[in-house]
Amino acid sequence: MPCNAHLGEVETARDRLAARGCSVLVVAQAEPEVLKRYLSRQARSVPIVCDPTRGAYAAFGLGRTTWLTFFKPAVLWGYFRGMLRGYGVKKPYVGEDVLQLGGDFILSRDRHVIFAHRSADPTDRPAVADLIAALPSVPPIPHDRPPDAPRVDGPARGE
Repeated sequence: MPCNAHLGEVETARDRLAARGCSVLVVAQAEPEVLKRYLSRQARSVPIVCDPTRGAYAAFGLGRTTWLTFFKPAVLWGYFRGMLRGYGVKKPYVGEDVLQLGGDFILSRDRHVIFAHRSADPTDRPAVADLIAALPSVPPIPHDRPPDAPRVDGPARGE
């Protein structure tokens, strides 16, 4: 649920991010067929790629939490706030590691990390304003298609 809530906030700010030269890419730990089912029920306006082996999570230094984390008052409050905003708690899908923590990263055009937020718990996400503030002042990226048009890709393959 916290991931969906944060994704909704980032989607809402997509045009502001694009105006600062930022394209959004979401990495999900889902298998491609699971992600396709999700997107058939919940359309998204940003591209989402699958990483069922969580290789990108490891590469960006994203850790795992423990079950006890879910009982911390701040985490419980975060889930409650999400429910108040209309995000329901869902049953994990097959292969989902609910203990896997996420993060937000901004990479420069030459692929250097210029902003990193590694979540300390499942509800720990940066404010969109903090993401926008971290962006350098660069012209928008030209696109042949609308920025961040939705697309489901299979697992990333190293080349």
